Amino acid sequence: MRIQRVAIKNYWCLRDVDIRFDEVTTFIGPNGVGKSAVLRALDWFFNGTAQSLTDEDVWAGADRKQISVEVQFCDLTELDRAALGKYAAGGAQTVRLWRRWEDGTAKLSGHAQAYPAFEDVRRLERAGERTAAYRALRDARPELGLPAVRGAQVAEEAMSAWEREHPEELVATELTADGHFFGFAGQAKMTGLFDYVFVSADLRAVEEGRDAKGSVIGRIMDQAVDRTQAEKDLLELQAVFNDDRGKIHAEHFEAQLDELSDELTREVEHLTRGRRLRVSSHIPELRVPQAQFQVSVEDGTASTRVDQQGHGFQRALLITALRVLAERNASEASRTVFLAIEEPELFQHPLQARTFASVLRTLAAQTVRGVQIAYATHSPYFLEAEGFDQIRRISRTVEDGAPSSRVHATTQDEVRHRLGAAVSEWHMSQQFARAYLTQLPEAMFARAVILTEGVSDKGVLEGCGLRLDPLNSNGIIVIEVGGKQNLPLAHAILTSLGIPTFMVFDGDARHAERRPKDSDQDFKGRIETERKKNHRLLTLLNETPEDWPQTKVTKNYAVFHDTLENFLDDEWPDWAIKKKELATQGHGTEKKNEHTYRQATLETEADPPALLMTIIDHALLMAKEN
Repeated sequence: MRIQRVAIKNYWCLRDVDIRFDEVTTFIGPNGVGKSAVLRALDWFFNGTAQSLTDEDVWAGADRKQISVEVQFCDLTELDRAALGKYAAGGAQTVRLWRRWEDGTAKLSGHAQAYPAFEDVRRLERAGERTAAYRALRDARPELGLPAVRGAQVAEEAMSAWEREHPEELVATELTADGHFFGFAGQAKMTGLFDYVFVSADLRAVEEGRDAKGSVIGRIMDQAVDRTQAEKDLLELQAVFNDDRGKIHAEHFEAQLDELSDELTREVEHLTRGRRLRVSSHIPELRVPQAQFQVSVEDGTASTRVDQQGHGFQRALLITALRVLAERNASEASRTVFLAIEEPELFQHPLQARTFASVLRTLAAQTVRGVQIAYATHSPYFLEAEGFDQIRRISRTVEDGAPSSRVHATTQDEVRHRLGAAVSEWHMSQQFARAYLTQLPEAMFARAVILTEGVSDKGVLEGCGLRLDPLNSNGIIVIEVGGKQNLPLAHAILTSLGIPTFMVFDGDARHAERRPKDSDQDFKGRIETERKKNHRLLTLLNETPEDWPQTKVTKNYAVFHDTLENFLDDEWPDWAIKKKELATQGHGTEKKNEHTYRQATLETEADPPALLMTIIDHALLMAKEN
């Protein structure tokens, strides 16, 4: 059994989101958009109490102070169906449960198949009322063949048995789940089936590394170490010890206390008669504590506590312990462990972060084990080409005056469709990983992206951004893709995930003139190639295709009729002078160079052309709206 989808309403900034889950689900996006809120909402669904929420947890724009978290499970086994009973009746392929909070009260409901007449019995609050209603139904409907019962529990078992034998008589209905579903009391239906483990960014390895009830190490010890016989032996030792204490007290204190009792009684008789005083040994029962274990770190000959290690090692220990817990739990029949990790890259150097990502993905990929993983990350080391379809990018918007979250997801097929029929599946497979993992990893976490052909465009636009206001502080990144031919795929990847993207490209109207020695055939070929590139880009941008578009800037792209360099020569001659000056002083080069172009843009006293600053303004507006 695993989570297939989750719908959350009115929790923190999650006004109304519906999210599909995979074996590994990766939540990305800028800070403060709701990535962690998804994982925490699920933690409340599985492990929280009504008291763990307040009115402040409700989305600020909600008319009604109500929170709802709905979870749909799939891949049910026969053991799952047997344990879930009416919630998975009739060979159900999925199970839907939702938990609502309102006015300090939480209610768990489920989509179930049930016999309507039995639901009238189940809705009664008191056990005696349910028993009486069951007997009345049995008398009124003898054709049902219900057995006689003595109590409400037996009546429930009889009704459930009848429903299993008559699936054709059942109808879909919303049922209020009993309090034992998640283990709030007694035997829980989900016990042994699904275990949700949330690792928050502020979870301390020191606390989770102690052998205590509910801690990660404690849970591992409960499963890895059989304490049954040891506890039995300790109880026997406790009984013998308490008995021996009694004998020691009797031998050493009984005579002395008897003498003291007589003396006190004689003295009190001077004041009142008919009563005796008795002094006796008070022997409190000694309870032997449960066997506990501790984790220490051995480094050479030194043995130190976990809290004496660096934060990176502590976090690594915590993730390792979670992996062991997941593997041990999931090795049990029909049991799923869901690891929800907030910032798994925390305190890790890049190689260690990449290792974590690989380990987690490998763990989830082992289909014989019921492990499901989700993490909210800011690290490109947790992005993998094969996991692109599992990305959930969360962005921010405003609804009814309050911040709200939107969830974006896509697939490689959808990206290819966005590019048009001309792109083959083979071409996508050849180009996708390089574009996604080499050119765009940082862009996946930005509020907005300026997409350029090469390093010179990148240097100039970053310099313009720094003159006005640092782009990075506004969540904007300038990305170069190594050539005009690479712009379409990069643009399709970003926009399909809802990342606002501003494209900048050259029209290359005089491209052929820069290679005068080419043959006529080569000349015509280059002309045709550049013309097609322009047509393709403009079509992708939902614009009318043109052979050689004029220089202009729109709300989502800018184009230079020939090249950016020619535009700068014409519109900003002081920039070319400054670039040459930097090269002469040994602080730059005359060739295309990102650093030189950026410094020339920053140090030129004359203001940049309005068109360049308009590009920056559009990118800032995109970021603000995201």
